[in-house]
Amino acid sequence: MRRPPRIQLLLWHASAAIPVLGAAAAFYGPALARTGGVWPAPLDDVYIHFGFARAAALGHPFSWIPGNGYSSGGTSLTYPLALAPGYLLGFRGAWLGLFAALLACAALLDLCRSLRRLLDPRGGPGASCSRWVAWVAPLFVVAVPLLDWSWFSGMEVALLGAVMGRALVAVRRAELAPPAQRPAEQLRAGLLAALLVATRPEAIALAAPLAVAVAHAAGSLGAAASLARASLPTALLLGAQAAANRALTGEWSAAGAVRKLILSNPYPTPIEKAVEVVKNLAALRVQALESALGGPPYAFVLPLLGAIAALDRRSRRLAVPLLIGAYGSLLLVALNATARYQNLRYAAPALAMLLVAAALGTEALARRGRLAAGVAAALALAALAAPSAWFARQIDNFARSSANIAGQQVEVARRLAARARQHRAPRRVLLGDAGAIPYLSGIPAIDGLGLGGYRGMPFARASVHGVPAVVELIERLDAADRPDVFALYPSWWGGLADVFGRRVDAVKIEDNVMCAADEKVIYEADWSALAPPGERRDGAVDEVDVADLVDERAHGYVFPSPRGGWVVGAVLRDGSDGRGAPRFDAGRIIPEGREQSFAIGSAAAIARGPAELALRTDGGGPIAIGVSVERAAGEARVEVPERPLDRWSEIRVPLRDVAAGDLVRIRALRGAFRSFHVWLLRP
Repeated sequence: MRRPPRIQLLLWHASAAIPVLGAAAAFYGPALARTGGVWPAPLDDVYIHFGFARAAALGHPFSWIPGNGYSSGGTSLTYPLALAPGYLLGFRGAWLGLFAALLACAALLDLCRSLRRLLDPRGGPGASCSRWVAWVAPLFVVAVPLLDWSWFSGMEVALLGAVMGRALVAVRRAELAPPAQRPAEQLRAGLLAALLVATRPEAIALAAPLAVAVAHAAGSLGAAASLARASLPTALLLGAQAAANRALTGEWSAAGAVRKLILSNPYPTPIEKAVEVVKNLAALRVQALESALGGPPYAFVLPLLGAIAALDRRSRRLAVPLLIGAYGSLLLVALNATARYQNLRYAAPALAMLLVAAALGTEALARRGRLAAGVAAALALAALAAPSAWFARQIDNFARSSANIAGQQVEVARRLAARARQHRAPRRVLLGDAGAIPYLSGIPAIDGLGLGGYRGMPFARASVHGVPAVVELIERLDAADRPDVFALYPSWWGGLADVFGRRVDAVKIEDNVMCAADEKVIYEADWSALAPPGERRDGAVDEVDVADLVDERAHGYVFPSPRGGWVVGAVLRDGSDGRGAPRFDAGRIIPEGREQSFAIGSAAAIARGPAELALRTDGGGPIAIGVSVERAAGEARVEVPERPLDRWSEIRVPLRDVAAGDLVRIRALRGAFRSFHVWLLRP
């Protein structure tokens, strides 16, 4: 690509810095005034990235908190690594946000630079008419206030923009390179596409068509080999990530996908899940692709310019992947149960791709002569000006959201740190997907929603199944490892905060626009109702702790899904006379006519012979269950009378012949069966 004169480059960089830095000041200034000097972060997820960055700087990459082990819950593999140098340079606490802001501005300027290279007319017909497009390219970057909110939020979106720009330039270079240099350029494009996916997983919607574009421009090198060079780095990255997740967490998917994807919820039917996806798509279309772009008819200008780029011979190899990537990423994020919330931040990558495609379309149209250049200028003006009405609202939302995070999450961290100085320091705090609290307080934490990761335990999937399943995992921990303090939203954690916690403090904010609730409560924990880890029952040769996902997985446990197997929990008295100590257990509801099944544990090497099943349930009216063993003929029907509500009850079922590996089925024949625990007993 031809290089312009040095003075022209200097002037261009100065002109590019003005809109980028001006937009940054417009967002950060009012937010700083609202937070009282705490560096603004409109999302608590920013502090989750900061936690991963601090751990990486301290020699624990891909860990949220040193000592918690590997976590797949970071939405970006690369962003914490980019922030880690800032921590090492002395940007500590909330001031790591200042380093993130500097990084965002540098990333956006780099995106502008990449755009200038893509829009360079390179001489030829119409070059003089389109040269102005490169000068207005920085305006495309900051034209949409909804996107600017994410650019400057402290999240990874700005870094994604910079990597996207460089990936597009690499694809263009692979297209134009001489045959001898083209393989290296294709591999370079493939590596940058992989980096794109490592920065945001839904960027796969752009990385895949970019690889196809590289293969399409292969020329004499052959499409298959070119496609391999352009796509193999991404494939290897995804394979390595999935293998690491499986080896270290037991899940192929990342914790964020397990926790947030609509498809991960075991209870709704496929139709109900599809309805939620459609709702997300409708919200994203109306709010992100329509209102945020200026509303009809102006909202159609950006896609129109992108379509013009897709039709242009020179720009189509970039424009088509950008359009596919924009709408494909929206389809992917529509699978996210939180897609409609947090100021539509998940739509930001799609908006960035659309804006770049529109810039390419503006240049493609302007190259077709003076009249076309005038039309291009008019369309570009409409595309850039229409969203501007939203600047005041987005700047205000940014400031109010930052005040929410500072007033609640940062304040809770401050109070916990103060408690640690005044009293015995908490050994560990239980929270729900909250980044500022452990990062700023310095207190180790367990994320009950599972995004932080903790020693490979499946907290993310347990949180999807229900709060009692999370408590089951805490029951597995040694008493010294269990959290002794909670910082939770009570409405999110019914059955945990109110059962195992004693309220000692709370932080309530006004004008809440971003936090999940206006009050976050601090509790002291009381786990006395939990069983000691590794507790065994006399005479039990095997047991299945229902709703304990680790135990269920070990026994191949299957519950009726969808619309069945809901997780419930209770603290009831043990013993047939109801005089035993209160004991917690979680279980599942097996609806009438449905069944649960599990395999007798093979690790116990249970010899074949008669045994007895002991089934724990809670109080309620009369029910009937059917029990069968895979190798035995018939099903034993057991009538269960009414049971007292204040204690655990036990159902005994004799089995004539059972051994390790046998499949046991338990059906609810009359009424719903609430199944909490199963023991296989032998004298």
